[in-house]
Amino acid sequence: MKFSLFYIPACQEGETYKHEFDLLIEQCEVADELGYDTVFLAEHHFSRVGMCPDALMVALAIAQRTRKIRIGTAICIMPFHNPVRLAEQAALVDVLSGGRLELGVGRGSQPKEFQGFNISPSESREKMQEGLEVMTRLLEGECLTFHGKHYSCIDAEIFPKPIQKPRPPIWLAGTSPETYVFAGQRGYNIMASGTFKGPDVYLEKMALFQETVRDRGGDPDDYPSLMAHHVHVCDDPEHAWRQIEPSESWYLSYRSAVNSIEMPLEEKEALKRNWSYDVDIRQVIEGGGVIGPPEKVIADLKRLQAEFQVNHIMIFVLRGIAQDEAIQSIERFAKEVMPAFAEERAASSSE
Repeated sequence: MKFSLFYIPACQEGETYKHEFDLLIEQCEVADELGYDTVFLAEHHFSRVGMCPDALMVALAIAQRTRKIRIGTAICIMPFHNPVRLAEQAALVDVLSGGRLELGVGRGSQPKEFQGFNISPSESREKMQEGLEVMTRLLEGECLTFHGKHYSCIDAEIFPKPIQKPRPPIWLAGTSPETYVFAGQRGYNIMASGTFKGPDVYLEKMALFQETVRDRGGDPDDYPSLMAHHVHVCDDPEHAWRQIEPSESWYLSYRSAVNSIEMPLEEKEALKRNWSYDVDIRQVIEGGGVIGPPEKVIADLKRLQAEFQVNHIMIFVLRGIAQDEAIQSIERFAKEVMPAFAEERAASSSE
């Protein structure tokens, strides 16, 4: 069992951008010392929710302040990038971090972002798949000439080349079955969620991925089963909720307002998302997370192991928690929750 942290940086009015990133990096430094596996960062654009237009740049900043923890993107949005340039940036981060990069990629889901870049959502799957081919081949050391529908390059070879061989691990995020099939066909790791809907949906998609891996002669046991999950360790959940609810409610309402974009129905349907965000924040977090003392957290994660067959938890760090309490949660998770999974963690570290 692996445990990682996941951040979508956000900044409300009256807060300073640098301060928010300083808090994030401080938490990553603590996680590094405590033995967490990876910190993942989300790319987003044109919004105070996200405010991370270059996740690899933030990953590099974290790499310079840490020694062991791996640094990942969850995700880089491929349709908004030139894949040759993205391969160069990823290789550079891998080199300067000492070979610690985990490269997550996806096709995007927010209408405001597609509008800002003047990109059609209906093209996003083609762009993601074509861009992934270019990026992967370059990261694996190829001198590439490529002429596709969306991307082209001539005699492109990246320098420096990544430390990890044949390349840094590539993760693919998505909600549609097509994404799981594509990841299985190409040998990418898959990022998934599903705690709101229960285990059936998650397991159906993972079974599709695993079947595809077998069809091409691979072993599904070679791939992680990752799930994003809200987690906060504390003795007084109601005290935590009083901090969380204003920030998390702002997050949902702000993102809903930002993404209230008029676009043709076929373009909106291509995003495969429900943009109402008119939901109860407790239902969202408790449906996909746990807040409480160590024993409650352990029980919930054991449930994910049993029902979802998860072996990598990507902890969504909750917004609004005071910095000292957020760090205390990170520390208590490492010292009071991780030991309950010592056998599984030893097995995963030996793989």
